[in-house]
Amino acid sequence: MKTSLTRDSASKVRVQVEATSEEVEPAVQRAVRSLSNQVKVPGFRKGHVPRKVLETRLGAEALRDAVLREAIPELLQKATEEETLAPVAPPQVEVTSYDLGADLSFEATVEVRPEIELPDFAMLSTTRPSSKATPEEIDDQLKRMQDRFSTLEPVQRPARAGDYMLVDIHTTLHGNEIAELSGNDQLYELGSAWPVKELDDELAAKRTGDIVKFNATIPEGLGGEHAGKEVTFQVLVKEVREKKLPPLDDEFAKTSSEFETLDELRADLAQRIEKIKAVQADAEVRNRILEQVLDDVEVEAPESLVQSEMAYRLQRLEEQLRTAGLTLDQYLTSQNLTEEQIEADLRGQADRNVRAQLILEEVGRREGFQVSEEELREEVRYHAETLRTDPDQLAKELGERGRLKALAGDIIRRKALNLLVEKAEVKDEDQTDGGQGDPKAGGPAEEPRADVENQSPELGA
Repeated sequence: MKTSLTRDSASKVRVQVEATSEEVEPAVQRAVRSLSNQVKVPGFRKGHVPRKVLETRLGAEALRDAVLREAIPELLQKATEEETLAPVAPPQVEVTSYDLGADLSFEATVEVRPEIELPDFAMLSTTRPSSKATPEEIDDQLKRMQDRFSTLEPVQRPARAGDYMLVDIHTTLHGNEIAELSGNDQLYELGSAWPVKELDDELAAKRTGDIVKFNATIPEGLGGEHAGKEVTFQVLVKEVREKKLPPLDDEFAKTSSEFETLDELRADLAQRIEKIKAVQADAEVRNRILEQVLDDVEVEAPESLVQSEMAYRLQRLEEQLRTAGLTLDQYLTSQNLTEEQIEADLRGQADRNVRAQLILEEVGRREGFQVSEEELREEVRYHAETLRTDPDQLAKELGERGRLKALAGDIIRRKALNLLVEKAEVKDEDQTDGGQGDPKAGGPAEEPRADVENQSPELGA
């Protein structure tokens, strides 16, 4: 067999293959056996129909096609192995010459894993964001707690922003009530502008007993069959209530927590905030390091992988929109976007993600990273806990769907990114001496795991 290679780009090559009739003969025999087992010919047992009889009964073209289906994958695999190519997608094949019993020539356009030149990762550097809790962050948490322990008290004054109003609301379209936008004894927060902003305008300064009636258009972004239509609202104000917040003092600390004083509560909130910020800071370090690597390493993402990733991201977007009761068209309208703009955005995300995976997999390959059975089991256990399902059942389902290999790839890429962070110089904003910080302060950070139910397409082996 003769092979030659033409490289069209870093990720696309054309492989020319020439095989002699003798090299094709095993494929001919396999094709004959396969067809012989499929067709019924009077006078012959299934699986024992001679080649000439098959050719007469099915036609030379059908037999030729069967031979090509058998021969090309095998010959192409040998050719890619000889040329040390790593295909990432099914090839596009054009047969240039073949007749039964003759030599075979074909050309395959193959998208391949591009060669990647990795830089000295010790040159990477970034700053770890501060994980200290600020007074403003603590105050914000206290305000949230205040809000949870607030009470609503009736007032005999005009309603103002922030008040809650007990209302009977009836929404109609051409005289027919819209059930999902109607109801009695509804508690409405003045200023929420839901489902329409006109509701705030009409209810502002109203008192108990007032009735308002007005027309408004349901926003496209709200979804549903009435989106974009003008409807009529009629609202009866049954009561105006003012939110009363408890004072922030030691008594509040005792009531709202296990602490005796407000200072103790503030200290506990600070610790909780700092734990969360430490995890976020670790994740930000990883993101910054990965962004630097993407900027430093030139790698062309194979188009088929980009297209697969785009399709995956579009599918996820549409699923999220359906959950919110929206179509893609409604979302585009509400965000003032065009299909071209959303496609360009998805392409950018997809290209970045594919390039990141290729780079991290190359790091893993050069470092010889492997995934043990215990690591894979632990990964499955983690996802099983997240999905609240049995680990063994999840492992079985992933195996049946061929996703365990993808899960192992996630682990290798996570190991690779861990290595890059370890090699990089990471300074800590919390250090006052300006020295090098520890990116793993507070314990090693785990890269967010992929959603096993909705993994993006796996890169080719």
